[in-house]
Amino acid sequence: MSSLEEAIACPVCYKTLTTAPQDCNQCHNYFRNELAKLPSASLDLTPERIKGEIDDAVDSQPLRTELFRLPIISFLYERILPPIWAMGLRNVGGIDIEFQECREFFGQNLGIVADISCGTGIFSRRLALLQQCEQIIALDYSEAMLGQVQQQMQLEGISPSQITIIRGDVAALPFTPNSLDAVYSGAAMHCWPDATQGLRNIYQALRSGGKLFATTFLQPLPSIVFRFFTPDELPQMAIAAGFHPDCVQLETRGVYGIIKCVK
Repeated sequence: MSSLEEAIACPVCYKTLTTAPQDCNQCHNYFRNELAKLPSASLDLTPERIKGEIDDAVDSQPLRTELFRLPIISFLYERILPPIWAMGLRNVGGIDIEFQECREFFGQNLGIVADISCGTGIFSRRLALLQQCEQIIALDYSEAMLGQVQQQMQLEGISPSQITIIRGDVAALPFTPNSLDAVYSGAAMHCWPDATQGLRNIYQALRSGGKLFATTFLQPLPSIVFRFFTPDELPQMAIAAGFHPDCVQLETRGVYGIIKCVK
């Protein structure tokens, strides 16, 4: 059994493949059947999908989350936004600078790294090309975004065995406690339904010494569709999620915030 299969858990019954019963009366073996698809296909481990398979339940998400499920948004995401980011909205130099800073923070010889709210997998794919991680997980709520991840992986010659693609909800992450070595979440927290809960779930999934590198946009951008934060809020949210105050760092660059945490 791989470390990856021990790290991924059912968000309904909270069992891994090694601990789930052969006939689970909570997820009705949906989780076990999904993991059987590895590594050739993406997994849908959102609670709404699992519950929908059982009783047709449907959970709604706020507009700031649902917006990214639109195919046109996912198609334009990597084609339109990077040049805008590089002009200074998301660091001068854009994703290249952010990736470099994140890699320096994470260090070498990484085990399991999760790119949470991965979008089109810009970070995951760059990390895979370095071939310095034991496992990489690209997780997003948007099926359309994950479809773009798969397309770009094919174009860049990245094998499905290098990146595990999961449709997941940050409010119910499909990971066992203390299973991840590092988490990256780029320009995403302002899209989450509950950012503090999302950080709390990431904290629980990280191993002792595990690292979180997360970025988001700040006020005075108006919180109309998205929920933007003040610089004071971000470290307080991380501390409320469980991180020790001495292990939380915040950097601000205009309306962009970078938070680095160590469990």
